[in-house]
This record gives sequence, C-alpha cells and structure tokens, in this order.
Amino acid sequence: MCFHKTLVQEFASLQDYYAASFDTITSELDHYRDKLAELRGRDEHSMPYTQHEADFLQWCDRLLSGFTSAGIRRYHENGFDYLPMPVLTAGVPDTFKLFRWGLIPHFMTDREKAYSLRTSTLNCISEEMYDKPSFRDAVKNHQRCLIPISGFYEWQWLDSKGKEKIPYYIQLQNQPVVSMAGIYSRWMDKTSGQYYYSYAVLTTQANTLMEEIHNSKKRMPVIIPRHHERDWLDRSLTKDDVLDLCKPIDSSLMKAHTISRLISKKGADTNVEEITQVYDYSDQNNKLSLF
Repeated sequence: MCFHKTLVQEFASLQDYYAASFDTITSELDHYRDKLAELRGRDEHSMPYTQHEADFLQWCDRLLSGFTSAGIRRYHENGFDYLPMPVLTAGVPDTFKLFRWGLIPHFMTDREKAYSLRTSTLNCISEEMYDKPSFRDAVKNHQRCLIPISGFYEWQWLDSKGKEKIPYYIQLQNQPVVSMAGIYSRWMDKTSGQYYYSYAVLTTQANTLMEEIHNSKKRMPVIIPRHHERDWLDRSLTKDDVLDLCKPIDSSLMKAHTISRLISKKGADTNVEEITQVYDYSDQNNKLSLF
C-alpha cells in the first residue's frame, strides 16, 4: 500500500516537467496566508480564538510549512494528515490543483461519515477500482490524476506480526520527479456549502524489489512512466487501457534505502530533510541491504 510520500521540488522544475501552471495553487496558498495573517494580527485578549479558529491556525501552519516562495518542501507527507498537495487531473490537465489525500465519494451525505471514510480511501486496489462503490464512479467518469512525488516510504516487517519494522525510502533511478496514478472526486460539504477535492492512490502487485521491502502486503503504488503520463490523463482511455497502465514497473528502474525510525516518532516534526537520509541498521544484526 502507500500512506507516506514526499515531494521536494522547485515550482519551476515541476512546471517544466509537466508543462502545467501553478497559478491556481499560488492563489489558494495566498488566500491561506492572508487568513492566517488576519487571525494572527487580531488582539486575542479582546477577541479570543474560537476552537474552529485555533484548529484552522494549526492546520494552516502545517499546510504552509511545506511550501516556500520557490517550491515545495514536503519531506514527509503522512496521508492521515489530509493536507492539500498538488495533482494534475484529467479534467484540467495543464493546471495543478490542491487536492487532499483520502477520497470522499461524491454521493456521501453525512459530513462525519464522509470525513471518517478517508482513512480507508487513501489507497485503491487498481484491480478492484471498477467495482468498489467508493471508487467506481470516479473511475467510470474518467476522473484520473497524476500525483507528483519525489519518492515514497514503506516498512519491511522483521517478524510475522509487524511488531519490529524497518522504514525504507523508495525512488526511481535518476528521476527526481515521479508520477503516481490516482483517481479523484469532488464532494460538497452540505454543512458549509464548500467543495472538497480529494484523491486516492492506486496500488498494484509489488515487483520483486517491493516484495522484499513491503513483505507484509506485497503491494506498491502504481507508477506511471514518463512517456505515459499524458496518456493517463486522456479521458478517452478504455477500461483495458487503464488497467494496462496499472501494472507494476520493473524493479531495475527503482532504488531504495533504509531510513531512521524518526518517521514514526510520535510528536516529532517529520517534515525535515533528515527523514529521507540513509540510516544503517547493520549493527542490529538485521539482514538489510541497500538497493
């Protein structure tokens, strides 16, 4: 499966790579910065923050901490944080949009149930996407997206129950930007009247490298090769075309290394470069290797 990923790139590099605009995202981020400045500039003694405002301040800080004036510095994106990140959609393939990880189907009516569903819709098994109720409408409506990443994280189990695990950071060889395959949805929150844009990462059977790393589930995210990225956003693709693009990429195109368990430390700031760096576990007598 895939619940943790990273994106560290300059805006200019991403624009060149995808031939797409960041104008919409820039406007959204400016809106959040303005709201944050407005709240922080208020005299909290005469007008204390409501709980909603306090939560919004914390959420905004976490969102904006991953963006600089020049680019994106999200060294660790935890899917369970549901923070907006850039995607390219089949609907508007030349403009980046800020969508949240954890798909909410358009037909959900109960707000609480809609938000709680996200924990189970971070990933979608590609072999089942045309049949599962949470995903089938998005797939049949050709709502596919590309999710730019620098790499992703997975854990290798050292025992049968996963009590001891080693984290890995996985990338493509000589490719600083990679596209994961996703499907997306637009859902209306009837409480606020606002739209919520979200996506799920598609997964497929693990290749030989990922079988060794993700040795519990033996799954991996669907990686769309560079020469098929525009194809993935083509709304005219047939079901067979889509499924054919969801096959695992060859292990020889990938690389991986072990990283520190800091990534799993509760309360720690994991959006730091240290997260991605090599950590050697050989002194613990684990049979680990760098790929």
